[in-house]
Amino acid sequence: MLFLAHSTNAQNDKFFLEFNYNTFSHKSLKNFQEEFVNDISEVDMQVNDNFPSNFGFTLGYKISSINTSIFGSYTNTGGKVSYSDYSGIIRLTQPLRGYTLGGIYEYELLGKQNSGQLSIGVKGFTTYSTLDITSFNEINGNGGTETISTSSIDYGAGVGLIYEYPISIIMVRASVGFDVVLGGKQFLKDDGDFFIEDNSGSPVRTNWTGFRVGIGVSIPI
Repeated sequence: MLFLAHSTNAQNDKFFLEFNYNTFSHKSLKNFQEEFVNDISEVDMQVNDNFPSNFGFTLGYKISSINTSIFGSYTNTGGKVSYSDYSGIIRLTQPLRGYTLGGIYEYELLGKQNSGQLSIGVKGFTTYSTLDITSFNEINGNGGTETISTSSIDYGAGVGLIYEYPISIIMVRASVGFDVVLGGKQFLKDDGDFFIEDNSGSPVRTNWTGFRVGIGVSIPI
C-alpha cells in the first residue's frame, strides 16, 4: 500500500507559479531608439531606459503522465529618451510587453519527489509582443501627445534546469535557463499592412533572447 501510495503521489499533476528575472537582447529596438536621439540634433537628448532586464512571472500546469508542462508568462521592458530645459520638454517612451504561451518537456536527471528533483526542460513557445511609441512635446506651456501602437508574433525555444523541493504540501521551485527568440515585424495596430522600419529600411524587431531565472512554488493535485 505504501508503494502504491508513493507511486501515485509521484505521478501527481501540478500547478506552478514562478516569479522571473529576465535578460534581453533587443538590439534592433536599441538601434531604433538611438536613431531618434540622432534625428533630434537640435537638443541633447538623453537615454533614460534602453530596454533593460526586468521581472515577469510564469503560470503553468504540469501533466505528469507525459512529463510536459503547459505555461503562460508575462514580461516587459522599454525605452525612454528625454530632454528638458526652461522652455519645454521632449520625451519619447517605448513600453514593450510580451505575452507568451508554450510547452516544456521535462526529463528527470536525479532525485525523488519526497527528497527533491532536478530536471532538464526543453521548451517551445510563441510570444505576442506589443510596442507603443509615445512622443510628448511641451513648449512654453503648450504640449501634445502622439502614440503609435504596434504588435508582433515571435517564436522561440529554450533549455533550462528545474529544481523542486517538497515543503509540507507544496514544493519550492527554482529554475534557470536560456531562450532564443526570433522576433517578428512590428505591424501597426491601426493598419496591419504596414510595419515600422529603421532609417536603413530594415524592419524593427523585438529580440527577447536571453537568460531566465525563476523562483516560485508548485502544488501537486
